[in-house]
Amino acid sequence: MAGDPCELDVIRNVYMLVLILLCLNGGIAMDAKFVGNGKIGKGYTVQIKSDIPNEDIMVHCKSKDTNIGYHVLNSSNLELSWSFRENIWGTTLYFCHFWRKMAEQKFDVFNITMFVWCDHGFDIGNNCNWEIKDDGFYFFDFHYQTWSKEYDWKPRAYIS
Repeated sequence: MAGDPCELDVIRNVYMLVLILLCLNGGIAMDAKFVGNGKIGKGYTVQIKSDIPNEDIMVHCKSKDTNIGYHVLNSSNLELSWSFRENIWGTTLYFCHFWRKMAEQKFDVFNITMFVWCDHGFDIGNNCNWEIKDDGFYFFDFHYQTWSKEYDWKPRAYIS
């Protein structure tokens, strides 16, 4: 019977538990600056370095909740990095869009698959390293200590 006080208490308790879990996840997923403040989930840093110092590389990175913003990598700024805590479900995803003169590329720089290669076994300080080269994008596998080419530059559909 829907009006049974015991049944209503169970529904209320389940509702409260769901709200608490949603609040916890929201707080973790929106943690753009890594502080190591006891939040659930391991801490990661995504680091993107350009090996093309004489050309501007425009980068825009974001997740569902956090916009890292637009950045230009060039001879005066060869690196972009940010730190965060993985959400409670381990589904944190960051993706970036890259542009240069006549080419562009868009892909995930951190997702549910990649975190395995970035996990150094620490609570904090797990790195996901990317390097931009003239011929494409390279990812560093911490466990095998090797760089592997993951993506090629794609020709731009238009010239701005």
